[in-house]
Amino acid sequence: MAAADHVIAIVDDDEAVRRSLRRLVNSLSFQAADFASGEAFLQSLSQGSPSCMLLDLHMPGLSGLEVLEALQTRRLKIPTIVITGNARPDLRERCMQAGAIAYLQKPLDRDLVLTSIQEATAS
Repeated sequence: MAAADHVIAIVDDDEAVRRSLRRLVNSLSFQAADFASGEAFLQSLSQGSPSCMLLDLHMPGLSGLEVLEALQTRRLKIPTIVITGNARPDLRERCMQAGAIAYLQKPLDRDLVLTSIQEATAS
């Protein structure tokens, strides 16, 4: 499948971060779909699942960890890259146990994001 056929969901409450990630994802030849909350993302799943998700850990409403847990409850496997401005080893471990494939700290490194997305969409 070509990169342009992959939809990468961006779930972050910060509009500036979503805009920046959308530009990055598009520059890597992927399609971006962004959501301002975990709730909005979960509601969108009735119309199909993305190939991969960039998920902010700390958001009002559902946190990134709660979104991961909701995906587990629904038995949905969406390769998820958790992003956070406040990395903590205990939260990293909880996110990985809940199904995240990567845990990246903001500010994000473009090449690391690209590598993580490529690994997530390779299967």
